[in-house]
Amino acid sequence: MKTKHIIPILLLTAISSTSFISCNGTSVDTVKALDSNYENENKTIELVGEFDAPSFTFSSGNSKSISMNFVVKSHPFSSEKFTAFSVILPTGTEKNSILFDLPADQKNYTLKNFYVFDKNGEKINLDSHTTFKMNGTVHYSELEKPEGDREKDNFSYQITDVSFEKN
Repeated sequence: MKTKHIIPILLLTAISSTSFISCNGTSVDTVKALDSNYENENKTIELVGEFDAPSFTFSSGNSKSISMNFVVKSHPFSSEKFTAFSVILPTGTEKNSILFDLPADQKNYTLKNFYVFDKNGEKINLDSHTTFKMNGTVHYSELEKPEGDREKDNFSYQITDVSFEKN
């Protein structure tokens, strides 16, 4: 009698474990590819992960966009993180944009100061660590140079035309 119950439980556990382990491997593979080759030039990519605050200083409050980081993991319980840098989001309160809200008397910022508006217009504070499915087009700055002037190992890129929604 116990055997009849153990086999379905083991099978269910194995299937669940496999889905957790492989749930975001493609996002990790994509971020690794972004940092190692130009195969994604002018392609739209999809990543699943979280937005993270960038490291930057402000020269003025008139910026029309903010370059955010987007962090992906191979599975929800992984401590290993991979970061897509330079995800360009327009500032404002429109869909697929970011709002940076820093009081005048505050000098340092945290994720609490960032709000995104997803493709449905929902306002989400980044401190909630919400997981998003993000799409955007990749552009490598090195490929804008004449071929003879390019550095073979410079894979600096920007992801533009970004849209995202809660995952």
